[in-house]
Amino acid sequence: MGRTLTEKLLLGKGPPRAFPDSAYFEIEVDLVLGHDATISLLIDRFERVGGRIWNPSKCFFAADHFAPPSTPERADILRRYLDFVEAQEVPRDLLYRGISHQLLVEDPRCSPGMVICGADSHTTMAGALGTFATGLGSTDILALLLTGKAFLPVPDSVRITLVGKRPGWLFGKDIALAVIARLGPGGAVGRALEYHDLSEPGVPIEGRMTIANMAVEAGATNAVFAPDEILVRYIEERDARARRFINGAGDFTREPVWYYPDEDAEYLQEITIDLEDMPPLVALPGSPGNVVPIDCAKPVKVHQVFIGSCAGGRKEDIDAAARLLSGKRVAPGVRLVVTPASQSIYEDCLRSGAIEALTMAGALVTNSSCGACGGIDKGLIGAGEVCVSTSNRNFRGRMGSPDGLIYLASPLTAAAAALTGELADPRPFMGFD
Repeated sequence: MGRTLTEKLLLGKGPPRAFPDSAYFEIEVDLVLGHDATISLLIDRFERVGGRIWNPSKCFFAADHFAPPSTPERADILRRYLDFVEAQEVPRDLLYRGISHQLLVEDPRCSPGMVICGADSHTTMAGALGTFATGLGSTDILALLLTGKAFLPVPDSVRITLVGKRPGWLFGKDIALAVIARLGPGGAVGRALEYHDLSEPGVPIEGRMTIANMAVEAGATNAVFAPDEILVRYIEERDARARRFINGAGDFTREPVWYYPDEDAEYLQEITIDLEDMPPLVALPGSPGNVVPIDCAKPVKVHQVFIGSCAGGRKEDIDAAARLLSGKRVAPGVRLVVTPASQSIYEDCLRSGAIEALTMAGALVTNSSCGACGGIDKGLIGAGEVCVSTSNRNFRGRMGSPDGLIYLASPLTAAAAALTGELADPRPFMGFD
């Protein structure tokens, strides 16, 4: 019997040790992702054990949640984390450089074929690069840091094939919402989502990152894109760019390992999504699965627009908002908060002129961090306020007051809301029919 892509990624190094009467295997992990908000939860237990991290060079740790800290309590948490990172001799080159998930896919240490576990559910985003990437709880991460191994099941896969000519207004966020709507918010629990992009001209790598990121909103263990020319080109360009700033090829941990699913692999379910006639989508407040076409959503008054997060703060997103808002002004009374997902993205958008276009339109641009997405800082909403966000979750209280309302949308739809002051279809503003 053939194997799915997820099966090959987890079993590709040879038969792992299986636990009797269990679906779990002992899997060697190539990289561990962590950040200040979650690693800090296990420091006391780690120190009680009295151990050392098994291989600090395989730890990919960022400071992104409390960066900079907004309260004395968060400053204390961050300080504790930073002291731990230093004491354990974990590389500190990522601190304050942006959101951990974005930094991971930008970095040559993250390579196709890897097994990556992270102390955050949105670790799934790295599956856009042909890796097995999943989030684990703090107890599992504690054991992983001590041993280099994780105890994982090999999930069954759902094959999702993207077809059709993708219209210019359609972004990875729209596709991610379409998948969640099809599967349901918990429809992929315990499963892997395996994406095959046969659309024209193909979904850009940034959009794929958003799709893989939001797989967890359907409950998926992981999401992975079958490698193709779009991914190969991204890896080549990313690593070439990194070599200009890193001395010596020895700083690269490994060459890509390209796994592909077998033609006779068995799937629990096969879904085909035609992008050609798909309208911009929006998730109504309360659930990422409460999805409707933008022209079917009530045009409610909007108080804030947030363009940021690991799901919607990339250059593609910021550039799209800048195109729609260039030469215009944000509607009176609307806060437009723009938070690039990494410092590298911030710098690219400065060079492209996108930041200038947005600030001229009235945007408030913040440093690269998680910010408003998790209700941390720099863009919280109050009771009765409505926010249109490019982030990944819109649960009650996610971005501030439990009496605020959050709509999830693409960067174009978010920019249209900033321009009009209400939920609006972006197509007329971009010259689309």
